[in-house]
Amino acid sequence: MTFLRRPFKFEGTAMQPNILLMCKLLTLMLIYQGFFDKLIDPFIPFIPWLDVFNTVPGVFKVSVRVLFISATVALFFNYWVRTASFVLGCIVILSQVASIPNYYNHVFVCGCALFLAGLTHRTQPPYFLILQLAVIYFGASLNKILDPDWWSGAFMHNWLLNARGNVFYTVMSPFFPDKVFAKFLSVMAIGTELLIAILLLFKRYRTFAVWFIIVFHTLLFTITTIRFGHFLESLAIILIGFLNWPKEDLVVSYKTGSLVRFRKVIKFLNFDGQIIFKEGLNEEKTMIAYTKNDTEVLNFNAIKDILLYSPGFYLFLFFFDVIIRYLFDFNWKYLFTINTVSVWILILFFLPFSTNILNALIFKTKKASR
Repeated sequence: MTFLRRPFKFEGTAMQPNILLMCKLLTLMLIYQGFFDKLIDPFIPFIPWLDVFNTVPGVFKVSVRVLFISATVALFFNYWVRTASFVLGCIVILSQVASIPNYYNHVFVCGCALFLAGLTHRTQPPYFLILQLAVIYFGASLNKILDPDWWSGAFMHNWLLNARGNVFYTVMSPFFPDKVFAKFLSVMAIGTELLIAILLLFKRYRTFAVWFIIVFHTLLFTITTIRFGHFLESLAIILIGFLNWPKEDLVVSYKTGSLVRFRKVIKFLNFDGQIIFKEGLNEEKTMIAYTKNDTEVLNFNAIKDILLYSPGFYLFLFFFDVIIRYLFDFNWKYLFTINTVSVWILILFFLPFSTNILNALIFKTKKASR
């Protein structure tokens, strides 16, 4: 039984727990998206010498598939996790450069994240992952800056109106002169991506940059209804690696009889048992609290942190998305609505300014009920 629980363990390996969680979720997502079936012999490769593997048909495909399975098993059962992540990253990257028709930016991004995670030391921040995201956003911005069609609005106009028939753009653009709205959206995209790239490089602004990324892409998805392959999911998973994960057990105090269901859920989602609940709070307006860097974190701030530090919470979100996509695959409008509403609820819940609102509501309710 202990062996079977290993995939749900994230503490005590050569990786930081949140980095290991990120790697496992990225691998799960690749498998779910059918990546394994796309591990084939080189076909019109970016690097011509890879064609040498076609002299013995099947050897490349079998080799990378065996390596992929072996590295996946090692990663999920917590054996040589850094090596396993490094190998998985190499396989994903190699599969992309080995076939031009099968190349996708969102898959390549996953490969780079796994590769760089394997190079990340447990005792250091994930500098390589931070740099990867900064390069992605800088490259995306630079690519648009150098394209005249972005500055003229022609690309945005043709993409949203002619190619996508986007409802939001179709409704809004007539209120502006020719392509002015398209130019505005183009400049906003260029400026936002460049700003994110810069902010990520500075530790002081990195948390703000992460929120900027989340809100920007959720807004983009809400307007365009496009996930860009599985780029949005990949990005959300990679951002888990940016969390400042607790280095020791999190001892959480709670008021007697409060948050019973919440505590039960957290005990289920907290596979490693690093969140320890302790009864004994006596303050009138404090339901739950813990100490972080000599600062007491109270009520909904504490609840948010506890959720963010529970690996099972992210697994729940991942499988919730998978199940919703499976159940509503027949109706895109239902799927889009559920996805959009769910993500915005999560964002509004975890945004820092929502804490005071939630605390005010809960205490007002408690006071009124007395």
